[in-house]
Amino acid sequence: MYDDAKFGMIQRHWFGLTKKCGGDSAGGFTFGTTDATVRDHVTRWYPKGPIKMKKFGALVLATLSNASADKITARMYKDTGVEASLDVKHQSTDTSQYTINSTTTFTSATVGPGTYIAIDSATPDTDKGTAANTATTTGSVAFFVDYHPIYYADKWDA
Repeated sequence: MYDDAKFGMIQRHWFGLTKKCGGDSAGGFTFGTTDATVRDHVTRWYPKGPIKMKKFGALVLATLSNASADKITARMYKDTGVEASLDVKHQSTDTSQYTINSTTTFTSATVGPGTYIAIDSATPDTDKGTAANTATTTGSVAFFVDYHPIYYADKWDA
């Protein structure tokens, strides 16, 4: 049976990692104005699957600044709905460059063949949960997914 998990072969896929940080992107993902309800970052990524996701995270590439926003949530979706979420920014002060925040909690960690992953971010919130429409969030992030390939009996020839 083919399953790289037992060999510890976890792979990481980066979205928006800049060349300066070892990636192949010209720039990371920015948040723009705070009055947008949702900002799409990754529309569709089709992993060479099936895979089992181990971790979803974000790396701050350029300091995130917006004193009126205490929280910026990023969400990962599969074609079936929200799979995981994390707070890219979770404080009223700036979030420093190279800060990583991640989660290992998924609704369903398995991504079958032909299934895509998407990533977006919500409107920045204040600590009371209301939209902070008074300032623009500056800075950028890169997202990542740690995963390993898995055996999928329905799609593999015997």
